[in-house]
Amino acid sequence: MYSFNELTKRERYYLNRKKRLDEKFVWTQKKIQNLRELNDSLSLMQERIVEGVKKVSAVFSRLEADGMDFLHGFKVVGRFDFEKEIATQYLDADKPSKELKREGCKWDEIAFQTSREIDSWQLVFDSVSGDFLPLSNVRMEQKFKSWWLDFLDDTDFEICSYLNHFIRFNTTVSLEDLAECTGRDFSPDIFVVLGFPVNELECFSDFWGKDEKIGDVLLGRQNYLDHNFEWSEANIQKIMDVNGWVWKRSDELKRYMTELSDAFRRISVSDSDFSEFNIRGQIEYYGSEPNDIATMELQKAMSKNAGFHFWSLSCDEEDNKVRDCWHDDKDEKLNWNFEVFRQHLSEDQQKVKFHYFMHTVFVDDDIYSLEDLVRMREEDFRPSMVINLWRIGNENED
Repeated sequence: MYSFNELTKRERYYLNRKKRLDEKFVWTQKKIQNLRELNDSLSLMQERIVEGVKKVSAVFSRLEADGMDFLHGFKVVGRFDFEKEIATQYLDADKPSKELKREGCKWDEIAFQTSREIDSWQLVFDSVSGDFLPLSNVRMEQKFKSWWLDFLDDTDFEICSYLNHFIRFNTTVSLEDLAECTGRDFSPDIFVVLGFPVNELECFSDFWGKDEKIGDVLLGRQNYLDHNFEWSEANIQKIMDVNGWVWKRSDELKRYMTELSDAFRRISVSDSDFSEFNIRGQIEYYGSEPNDIATMELQKAMSKNAGFHFWSLSCDEEDNKVRDCWHDDKDEKLNWNFEVFRQHLSEDQQKVKFHYFMHTVFVDDDIYSLEDLVRMREEDFRPSMVINLWRIGNENED
């Protein structure tokens, strides 16, 4: 939950809306029955998520054992996706009516505003330990009595872990809104994470925006360090080295994604659950030791707030190759050494193609300074992936 003063205008509006509606909400027998039916649907879906996570883990473990060493340490995350059916209808409509637009926009905004809270309920399977993480094991077994919802009669039934979390911790869906929800508004969301940190207590995302307060501190630090940066031969050579390491990781990432894509196509011949997928890859940097300008705490803050996601690779079941829009779809002569680097390079160094990562992380972004750049280590650059498997856990018909 956030401090009220830290919320945006839109967030405050929906927080106040929920509070206002909850204060005058009254349970009726029909609304209680709707909640029962929703709970039954989500309980079954939660079981499918558990089985789906286990299935995906087994397949990825086999792939790792068969030679895909880069999969070592993968985690499988299972959670619910919430999107009101009417919001989907609105987003899919070519010419929505005024009523559909009004209701669709409302529910699309509600789901967006509360996503971080409700998505923090997640089941995480750790391939290294061969088991779900401890909190995930608890969530799979948890049941909650419904008495705290203050039904008017003596009605009391068990609520599944996810629905209890959804009601207690979301900041925008009121009880009145909840009474309108059905199982069709929820769906399983199962994906594999490689290279990214996964915290059981926080909603996983590979591109959440940076903390504004920390971002302001890091920007001031970056400005100071860049202003005093010395363009010595040693520092310039280190910049060239880092660019080379980034290209190396980029090529590795493209190769890993191609191997996975090919594997899914082979597997889907006999198992259609792997016939629809999306793989998104990027390079992350996690400093593994302190240095003279950054403690480990500061390095972790920089990694968490940096805009690594502004360069990424992607592929899905319809692609014949991995897409790199910043290099494949641009003028081949475009070299991302302009603005800052180029003017300090020798004639031969200027001919070396700079990766877009170098531009977006060290020029456009507000986190890492050039002083940080020349202290980076090759082994701390990490190819990272999120692999979505759209059919796993869903009741699809072939």
